[in-house]
Amino acid sequence: MIVVFELEKLYSRRKDIHEKFGGQQQGGISTPATAPYIFLFTSEAGEQHGYHDGYDENGLFIYTGEGQVGPMRFLRGNRAVREHIEEGKELLLFSSTKKSGICRFKGTFVCAGWRNRIGPDRNGNPRELIQFHLTPSSALTAHLQGESSEIVIPEDISLDEMRKRAYAAVENKISTAPVVSQKNIYKRSEDVKAYVLARAKGICELCGKAAPFLNKDGKSYLEAHHIRRLSDDGLDIPSWMAAICPNCHREIHHGRDGATKNQILLTQINSIENSLVC
Repeated sequence: MIVVFELEKLYSRRKDIHEKFGGQQQGGISTPATAPYIFLFTSEAGEQHGYHDGYDENGLFIYTGEGQVGPMRFLRGNRAVREHIEEGKELLLFSSTKKSGICRFKGTFVCAGWRNRIGPDRNGNPRELIQFHLTPSSALTAHLQGESSEIVIPEDISLDEMRKRAYAAVENKISTAPVVSQKNIYKRSEDVKAYVLARAKGICELCGKAAPFLNKDGKSYLEAHHIRRLSDDGLDIPSWMAAICPNCHREIHHGRDGATKNQILLTQINSIENSLVC
């Protein structure tokens, strides 16, 4: 199930979100049981409880967890946000508007980390808050495609060790300052991409043909593709990412049989990953 919400477009929370996907219709974090999404809702109402959601100077969206009384804990929605990468859930952020029940889509995000701070609860008593550091998926993609993020595959590390690093990178358990969170999420994504490229060994993981050419470093050129979403800003999870040739990549995105090829690729990568389990 692939859903496209248009950036900055208005949606009815009840009709466009909950009637289609389920999930809690109240509160800031909605976790549908059968959909690969976590819906986050932010509003100015949080200011009456001593916190304010919004972007910081590093381009991270600081999002305060759920819980109006007493210290916030990693339960229910808060735990779901922290572990969304491991669970394969996309974070979709919406902001409220002045019209009741209508919200504006702000984009797809990845939880880069979190930190705790002290603020008042609904009754005015001081308590511990959880502030999540959300980085836009588009920013993560841009980083990995930039010149400064050329992926280097270590030659002195075994594929098994690289695989362990990649899956360890998926475990999102970072509590730190926002700017450090951002650097960490970039590094974790690079670990996953490096493993996927090494796993392919220069052979397209869809068509089985050798990479069409060598890059400037003399390495086989393949492109990282996020399988679960037909886009390149999906979650960086080894079992949902493949290294494929440019021709297969373009066909998946733009070809008549792209969706079918993408499903075939998913099956093949799952088989490969299962065969590598020790």
